[in-house]
Amino acid sequence: MLATIQIVDSFQSSVHLSVFDQLRTDERVVISSAVRTLVLSFLNYLELLICFGIVYVSMLDKLSGADGWMDAIYFSVVTQLTIGFGDLRPLGVARFVSATQGLVAVACTIVIRGRIVSVLPKIESVIKHSPDE
Repeated sequence: MLATIQIVDSFQSSVHLSVFDQLRTDERVVISSAVRTLVLSFLNYLELLICFGIVYVSMLDKLSGADGWMDAIYFSVVTQLTIGFGDLRPLGVARFVSATQGLVAVACTIVIRGRIVSVLPKIESVIKHSPDE
């Protein structure tokens, strides 16, 4: 249950920072540290991976082909990265959990890419205008 709460909390905080804080004002919101933002985004992604892994450990009997907790973590990695080798297969409610992880991972990837783009300099500041123009 705590892993589920952590998953929801991590995702909603990322969305609030990236989307809704930008919509609150007409001015451009300046991020204090691009490196900090990107590192925290990466840590959120890993946190989701580990939290879903803990959920899979709690339902190990619902993973066909899984022998222990390492297989549950492995399944979480393969699912979140949308690799899907097929050597482990979710059964019952684990199918819903893995589908949810896939959707959350895609949404989290979109949010992280948005963060990366938001910390890039505007193109006008990068392009140097010649004195002839």
